[in-house]
Amino acid sequence: MATTVRTIVEDALGELNVLALGESASGADAAAGLRALNNLIDQWAAEKLQIYGIVRTTWTMVASTQTYTVGTGGDVNIARPQYIEHVNFLDNGLAKPQEYQLSHLTEDAWSRVPIKTLTSPFPTSWYYDSAYPLGNLSFWPVPTSSSDLLGVIYAATAVTEFAGLGTSVALPPGYRRMFVKNLALDLAASYGREMTASMMRDAEETVSVVKRNNKRTMDMSIDAGALIQGRDGKFIYDINTGP
Repeated sequence: MATTVRTIVEDALGELNVLALGESASGADAAAGLRALNNLIDQWAAEKLQIYGIVRTTWTMVASTQTYTVGTGGDVNIARPQYIEHVNFLDNGLAKPQEYQLSHLTEDAWSRVPIKTLTSPFPTSWYYDSAYPLGNLSFWPVPTSSSDLLGVIYAATAVTEFAGLGTSVALPPGYRRMFVKNLALDLAASYGREMTASMMRDAEETVSVVKRNNKRTMDMSIDAGALIQGRDGKFIYDINTGP
């Protein structure tokens, strides 16, 4: 059920006994609550398990272009992601468009690429540098295909900060109580209140519930080097093709 930012702020003040049941927050108290709530949201945006949504976004790739900016107003015009799950490319020029998954290059792996400007019709890997306010997403090798290619990004999209007290809040189960309990914890010192052990425990529990719900299953992987037998470099077994 949707609620409003004002209701969350007033419920948090009620937790602190700053407001009695049915009372409304003053303008100053409500504004302070909104600022504190947005500070919490900003902090939680940096915690991967606080993020519930993975959003798939596509954009048109340009032949011989290696790097695209990512973020509001960038080449990939989405909220700048703190975490990227996957980057693929979609060959839209086929009768049946096909999406191909690319390998993620860590900073160490990217630094070891000897010829970063190497070209190929299609890329095999991607690297993201997390710059701010726009991140930079690079493909390797640099794709030269002039066919209809789309970039595909699967990015964790955090809860955005609230614009005002009247903003409607519609989020998955668990978030509303987490906001109230942890906002009360943040506001306690400002009102000279001491949080009891049970209130602190409740606040921690709400965060744990949300993080458990946001935990994602992953396909199991294994280092290919562990599957090599002897000096001939042959694989012991490939689950996809057999021995």
